[in-house]
Amino acid sequence: MALGLFQQCGRWLFVVALVVVQTLFFIWFLWAAFNIRMYSVKDYGYIIHEFDPWFNFRATEYLAENGASKFFKWYDYKSWYPIGRPIGTTIYPGMQFTAVWLWQSLQWVPATTFDVPLPKSIYQWYKPFKLRMQKRGWIHLPPLPKSPEFGPMSLNDICVLIPAWFGSVASALCGLLTYEVSRSVNAALVATGIMAIIPGHLMRSMAGEFDNEAVAMSIICSTFWLWLRSVRTPSSWPVGLLAGLSYYYMVATWGGYIFVLNLIGVHALVLVGLGRFNSGVYKAYTIFYVLGTFLAMQVPVVGWTPLRSLEQMGPLGVFLGYQVLAVCDARRRSRNLSVWQFVRFRIAAFMALGVGLVVVVAVLMPMGYFGPLSSRIRALFVEHTKTGNPLVDSVAEHQPASDAAYQHYLHMPLQYCFMGSLVCLFNRNNACYFVALYGLVAMHFSGKMSRLVLICAPITSVMAGVWFGFAIDLLVETTLLLLGKEGPKMVTDGTKSTATTATEQSGGNKDAKGSKKSSKKAEDDGKSKRAKKNDSRSLADWPLEEYEEERRPGGIAQAKLMSKSFVLGLFPESAQQARRKCVQRYHDPIFRLALWLLLIFYLFFMSSFPQSVKGFLEYCDSNARSMSNAMVKFKAQGGRIIDDHWVGYKWIDKNTPEDARIMAWWDYGYQITGIARRTSLADGNTWNHEQIATLGKLLSSSQKKSHNALRHLADYVLVWTGGTQDDLSISTHFARIGNSVFPEHCGDQDPFCTQYGFHGNDRNQPTPMMKKSLVFNLYMHEKKAGVGVGADPKLFELVYKTKYDLMRLYRVLNVSQESKKWVADPKNRICDAPGSWYCVGQYPPALKKLISARRSFSQVEDFNKKGEKTAYTRMIEKNRHMKEL
Repeated sequence: MALGLFQQCGRWLFVVALVVVQTLFFIWFLWAAFNIRMYSVKDYGYIIHEFDPWFNFRATEYLAENGASKFFKWYDYKSWYPIGRPIGTTIYPGMQFTAVWLWQSLQWVPATTFDVPLPKSIYQWYKPFKLRMQKRGWIHLPPLPKSPEFGPMSLNDICVLIPAWFGSVASALCGLLTYEVSRSVNAALVATGIMAIIPGHLMRSMAGEFDNEAVAMSIICSTFWLWLRSVRTPSSWPVGLLAGLSYYYMVATWGGYIFVLNLIGVHALVLVGLGRFNSGVYKAYTIFYVLGTFLAMQVPVVGWTPLRSLEQMGPLGVFLGYQVLAVCDARRRSRNLSVWQFVRFRIAAFMALGVGLVVVVAVLMPMGYFGPLSSRIRALFVEHTKTGNPLVDSVAEHQPASDAAYQHYLHMPLQYCFMGSLVCLFNRNNACYFVALYGLVAMHFSGKMSRLVLICAPITSVMAGVWFGFAIDLLVETTLLLLGKEGPKMVTDGTKSTATTATEQSGGNKDAKGSKKSSKKAEDDGKSKRAKKNDSRSLADWPLEEYEEERRPGGIAQAKLMSKSFVLGLFPESAQQARRKCVQRYHDPIFRLALWLLLIFYLFFMSSFPQSVKGFLEYCDSNARSMSNAMVKFKAQGGRIIDDHWVGYKWIDKNTPEDARIMAWWDYGYQITGIARRTSLADGNTWNHEQIATLGKLLSSSQKKSHNALRHLADYVLVWTGGTQDDLSISTHFARIGNSVFPEHCGDQDPFCTQYGFHGNDRNQPTPMMKKSLVFNLYMHEKKAGVGVGADPKLFELVYKTKYDLMRLYRVLNVSQESKKWVADPKNRICDAPGSWYCVGQYPPALKKLISARRSFSQVEDFNKKGEKTAYTRMIEKNRHMKEL
């Protein structure tokens, strides 16, 4: 009795110590997720990064100043001049609303500072301890706060910090997702730590990267976790309501919601294929889909696309199939159908559904009801990197990911995904099948588009966490068994033997109904499996799993049980007893302790695991530092900060008229409107291919030809003239994209515009077309004296160049004030209704000839619009066909 009391006290002390350690590690991981993303703030201050985040910040400012009603009716004439752009109805505004809500909430919080009542000796001990641990690779240990402050913050600072904050949130949610897969707190903890610092997550969530993906990664993990929680057991379906709400937040935040929706739809379909459909799964998916789709349709940029877009027809089909299955089950119960009656009725019901769908599609297809696959989605399924759209093909992040990219962004955890898969193979709950699908889909899509490597970060963290959690649980469970915890008991029947713990027997991990049935079947009836294998009643001897509600007849579930019973019946009873002994031996504490010691000996004395972990931590920290460059400011060799672009945009803001129009390549539009606060001819969005192609044509045409149009559109021309990705480096895309809309630019016989470039990639040997181009001459101005290149002084005037000549600004001479006034006059805008806010600007009459020469590129995007394909598209299709042959 004294020994039992000692073991019980030791067990409680161990559990308390374990919880304390787990809590401290959890706090460390969340702090590390935040702190590792703050290098940019430490180096450059609270500044927005790159291109797209500047648009997001500008939209957030407008929302904060004008409110939601005006935001959704905001037609912006400072971008895409002279046409303008409806902002509120063409973006996913979830991140902007999140930032404004946080900003408004903090306005109500008074500035507060309080002292932490910790003894001075703790601070004196912790500081050298932290330094020692950092030298051993334990990076980003949290500091001990002395006088923390909190209170109101500026909108700019909130937008800068949101990626770092949500980095911690995504890490915690990834841990919850891992727990749903493994039911292991230790696995969840490890996954949280990996997700906190893995470069695949860092790549879009550094402080200042105020971009949709920074918030979307948290919502992806949240939606997946809640969906899996809703299908854990038949009684878990109410969680589907929360999954639907989380999905709505996802839709409002990022266009990648299509990935989330389709993956959940595929998982719901796979559950049917595995024989795991029941009323709980039906309710969970129905609530998720109906609520999520209804709310998604309230997002202006989405509208009716869930019911029209081909990209979202799959989940809709699964939803309709679920309704048929539910009707069939209801009829089976009400009519008490036999197995074959039920099978025949279900076949007839699905045939009726199929006929109905064919009729609906046949009616709606000629009407142009169904939307097309976008170029980005199409790029995920073609065999190569070319989509038929030269604009999409020009974006580097749309190129396929290489093996080096996976190693770079996923690093060490990627090596342990296979072991995590093996653990899931022996678990096989509904969540394990989901992560298997997640891994396959993420691997395929990221292999087509390098940008999507970021969706591999959560699944890599989950699978590595599952494996390491399994190893840690082996130690924890062994220790608890040695301290007197009741071990697993064998539940044996004529067809199946399993090891269950006391918790499982009481219903802790299994559905209560299943546990009761399992205990009832625990007594062996003494008959051999061979005698029972042809007895249909033996199917009832299998205990219900946690995901099962009943024995559903006439389906895959019954076929699986019959197959299992048949296979087990092929083995003699002695083989079954040997198997049960092996299971019992595995749960023996001495055996598990020996196994764990062997594992530890291998990891720490025979393998390079400790060095790999330290190397991974240092690698992630190094990547975080390199990803912290703000683009408009960056560190050169020696640590010197180059801020040419930042200073250049600020110069434009202070030294040009407020109504100045800046012409530049479309990449820089967000920074022109966001930092310089001037009107741009295009921004970083790809919604208007024809406008971008017009810019490409003007930049790659001769100075005189370009000036004839620019004098009616712009007051200045901005050129990036330094770095590896300056305008000259990417200028071949200008001509190619321009030719897709202006076929005479390079000619249909040269869809790739090979006549526009450099001989041997040598900038000193431009082709004739390149040498005459506007961008080449503005770039080479004052760099190639006496060689016949440079800005024509009668057409363009250099008014500013930055300290290191990374950016130049040219004034367009002889600007047409008549055209400028014509565009600014509201009477010359076309409104969709009298008094409406939606009024599209028009090109000035002087450009009628240029605009009329454009060829619509929309038929490449939309098969409902008839038209001849471009030469570029035909060439891509021809190359694809040749490759297939």
